Amino acid sequence: MTPPLENPRVRRARIVVLTFLASNVVWAVGIPLSRTELAPWWIVVTAIALLALYAVAYVAVARSAVSPWIDSRSRARLASGLILTTVALWPLLYSGAAPGEEPWAWLAAFAIGASPLVVPWRAAGLVAVGLGGLAVLGAVLWGGSVLQSLAFSLVGGAIVAIVGAFVVWMLRLLVAAEAAREAEAALAVSEERLRFARELHDALGHRLTVISLKAELAAGLVNGLAGGDARHARAEVEEIRDLASTALQEARQAAQGYGTADLATQLRSAQSVLATAGIEASMRIDPVELDTVRSQLVAAVVRESITNLLRHSDARVVRISLTAADHGIALAIVNDRPHRSDAGHRPGIGLAGLADRAAQLGARLVTARSDDEFEVRLDLDVRHAASA
Repeated sequence: MTPPLENPRVRRARIVVLTFLASNVVWAVGIPLSRTELAPWWIVVTAIALLALYAVAYVAVARSAVSPWIDSRSRARLASGLILTTVALWPLLYSGAAPGEEPWAWLAAFAIGASPLVVPWRAAGLVAVGLGGLAVLGAVLWGGSVLQSLAFSLVGGAIVAIVGAFVVWMLRLLVAAEAAREAEAALAVSEERLRFARELHDALGHRLTVISLKAELAAGLVNGLAGGDARHARAEVEEIRDLASTALQEARQAAQGYGTADLATQLRSAQSVLATAGIEASMRIDPVELDTVRSQLVAAVVRESITNLLRHSDARVVRISLTAADHGIALAIVNDRPHRSDAGHRPGIGLAGLADRAAQLGARLVTARSDDEFEVRLDLDVRHAASA
């Protein structure tokens, strides 16, 4: 499955949105440069240097707005850099402004408008109040228009914020749509693999079991024979029974292997499916070492748990953790709403089969229900894995 942000359509849309947001810096920097009469020369040089720094900070904020992998703390730092640069330009631009012009208010407007793209609305509101207050103070100290300064900074900031929020929202809709399409395709492939695995196990496994039983019955019948023919017959029957048992074991292994995606793919698919369903998912995945069989078991538990959650729960928050402990590895999937008791549905039928499979590997799969949570937990003992 292609990660949404590596999808060609999403990548092109992201470039377009980033270019649109970054183009605002031309107006943000161009207006102060064209409407100021700064003096002496060192003020001009300082202002130009700070405006260049402002442009870099603005583009960095715009990039973080269209880059979901950048964490909230880094986004807040980028926004802080933009705000500090804007504040540093306040005395320079107000003191050197042409009569009747408030170039710093325009600069503040673009900083105010960029803030909601990377920080919570409450923090963006504080930015608007702070920069709006500086606009009023600058007009008072340097003889400008208070109303005009306030209007330019706040009204202009609101317009920039609305337009920016709209284009970023459209980009996020595209990302969500592509993620849903990829998740749907992956789910269809997974369901087809599971169907094939079940049919392989049910059809071929049943026939091989019958062959093995009939071989044992034939072995009992030839025990009454004597001589070399009896020994030859018993050897042939024993060989048939061994072949049937070996084939049955290989069919089961093939069914389990074909019906289970690898763990990393299954975790990415689970996160994508949950996000598409509007469910908040937090994941803690520690680096763990698992052989192929146990990795497939963990992947199967993740798939079955998420499938049950989507079909039989109204969960809004899910926590998935894969942690390493002394001599063991634990997988826990917890959601905030117990599963519904749908008519005709026996919860955990798939998990019950996985519990039997886990027991064969020395693992333990259990479910726990409370008034406000439902948990699926798998405990693997790596010591058992090492000795198996």
